[in-house]
Amino acid sequence: MNPLTDAAYWEEHWWSTQRPQRLRWLYRDQDYETVELIRRAAAGRTARIIEVGAGGSRLLPYLRWKLGNPVVGADFSLMGCRLLQANLRLQGVGGGVVCENLFKSSLAGETFEVVYSAGVIEHFEDLRAAVAAHLRLVKPGGHLLLTVPNLQGMQGRIYRRLAPPLWARHVVFGPEDLARTFRSLGLTEVRSGYLGSFFVHIGRTVQWTGVEAWPRWQRSLAYWCVRLSSADVSLLCRLSPWRLHTRFLSPAFFATGVKPRQ
Repeated sequence: MNPLTDAAYWEEHWWSTQRPQRLRWLYRDQDYETVELIRRAAAGRTARIIEVGAGGSRLLPYLRWKLGNPVVGADFSLMGCRLLQANLRLQGVGGGVVCENLFKSSLAGETFEVVYSAGVIEHFEDLRAAVAAHLRLVKPGGHLLLTVPNLQGMQGRIYRRLAPPLWARHVVFGPEDLARTFRSLGLTEVRSGYLGSFFVHIGRTVQWTGVEAWPRWQRSLAYWCVRLSSADVSLLCRLSPWRLHTRFLSPAFFATGVKPRQ
């Protein structure tokens, strides 16, 4: 197993600038669709849900509040785990937080009805091993749901041009590759596709080396213009009866499957 990131990377570039926040309402249709996928997989309030790589997650507290299911978040970053605990408190819900490496986990196998992660497996060169580590936690008859940033589309081009260090931390693949991996591990009822109709991002961290030469006002203007326009377009797409899922525009993709009963 050869990870492209470590705990220090996440704490330095992500969690150090974050503050506790809740997901009051979902303006990103990607988030709305992810919640729907998890809701269908859980199929009842007693199903236990774990999010792997849940450091700083706003979605897990929302799931606990919205669906009422028992939730657990696991992450190898201590700062990320503390931020998740703060987000759970902010949402006014309880949930377990496990701070450890997925590949050296103390969690018992086949414990959860739904195992979910977002933006985790693309940071490992061995895709099959990363998926298998998630699958170990799934109960027979339970669901595995993984979502991944769609770097084959517009956001990937932005990363490659404006944030080369960030681009280098990712392995680029698509929904068909992920579905193929699911089937190779014996999962059934495998489905895959794109999530969200549109959402792009330009950051202001040190990893965005392509914008360092821009004047400060120009960096701030680009950041806020892209953020606000993405939010508006995504909200319109969510309210629309049509879903414009495409390889070029969608911000993420997913695969889901069922672990066979023995």
